[in-house]
Amino acid sequence: MELRDLERREMGAAPLADFDTFFRETFVVVARAAALVARDPGAGQDLAQEAFFRLHERWRRMESAEHARRFAFRVAINLARSHVRKYLRVTLAGLELGGHEPAQVAQVDDWLSIRAALGGISPRQRSAVVLVDYVGMDAGEAAEVLGISPGTVRAHLMRGRRGMRKGLGLTEPEGSE
Repeated sequence: MELRDLERREMGAAPLADFDTFFRETFVVVARAAALVARDPGAGQDLAQEAFFRLHERWRRMESAEHARRFAFRVAINLARSHVRKYLRVTLAGLELGGHEPAQVAQVDDWLSIRAALGGISPRQRSAVVLVDYVGMDAGEAAEVLGISPGTVRAHLMRGRRGMRKGLGLTEPEGSE
């Protein structure tokens, strides 16, 4: 047992699983979250692969599985935001990215509806909605991933959910303004 593992055990932190196990348990949800934030189903896996590559390089420095999970989400979400900015620059220049959407995924009505609704809200709101409503993080965890306060996450979440309901043609729940 390594010194780092002993330090973790003394601090009460759960021992960190091996990278392969962590990867298998976490990759799919990170890839889907990245795809939702990027609004590009084909990019999700690429962005998650890059995030896990960076995590693997820093694996020995991770203090717990939760620390590693948050790191993977933070990197994937930031890469997804960069992907959106790049795509916006390309489309504003009048160019199109080749092979942008796989035909199989592009035909799924639900995906297209959610993608369109996500496109109608700001990048911060989109990140908050994906991390809380899709990934299942609470506002505190999402705040750590996004580098903002939990109150700001809740504000983005409220506005993002409102925008999603509007984009999907759903009515506001009773009692909300």
